[in-house]
Amino acid sequence: MEKARKEDVTNQETYEEGKLRAYHYVSEEKTWSEAQQYCHEHYTDLAFISNQEEVDQLLPISRGDWTWIGLHRDANDPTGWTWSGGENSAFRFWKSGEPNNAGGIEDCVMVQWDMRWMYSLCSQTLPFLCYKEKLILVQEMKTWEEALEYCRDYYTDLPSLLSETEHLQAQSKMEAAQTDHVWTGLIFLAREWLWVNGDHLEYQAWTSRKLPHCPAQYLHCGTLTRD
Repeated sequence: MEKARKEDVTNQETYEEGKLRAYHYVSEEKTWSEAQQYCHEHYTDLAFISNQEEVDQLLPISRGDWTWIGLHRDANDPTGWTWSGGENSAFRFWKSGEPNNAGGIEDCVMVQWDMRWMYSLCSQTLPFLCYKEKLILVQEMKTWEEALEYCRDYYTDLPSLLSETEHLQAQSKMEAAQTDHVWTGLIFLAREWLWVNGDHLEYQAWTSRKLPHCPAQYLHCGTLTRD
């Protein structure tokens, strides 16, 4: 498990700690497909919004201008809608009177200052919202030291999970792992558990009711487990 890098790209607007995704407003106007490609290259994807909390996270960076998000008409179901990354979500936040379908030609979704959704032609050029995943799962098998080096070379670092929220986010991310354990940034040094960012272990989510007994060699580094 890795902590994703904050990209040094113009128009970066917000990066909220403790959130699963960081959202970025890009002022350059593009078609929906061009915006999708830009987000893939510089972030993760066009904005994916799955609940009211994420709407609230986006409100401070919303603009008066219409802005693309990642929702578009499902090519396999003309009456359905899907997100750019293929995610499914029952959450909807349409403007009053939407969706009106406009003859079936408005296939992409835009938002304004209130973050309410509205259809538009995908060929229209608009600013857009991207998101960046805060955690990235790497499927390659490595020792803890190798994983640490890899993360620092290609991303930012192994993750320091400082709260229950961050722990649950990592737990959700590792559902796609091919093993029952993934490395975190937790290590046992000088008779205490520390995160690689230098913070002491405060939030504890051990699988047993007490800290692992150290200094057993195989317990020097912390993993996240499925249970």
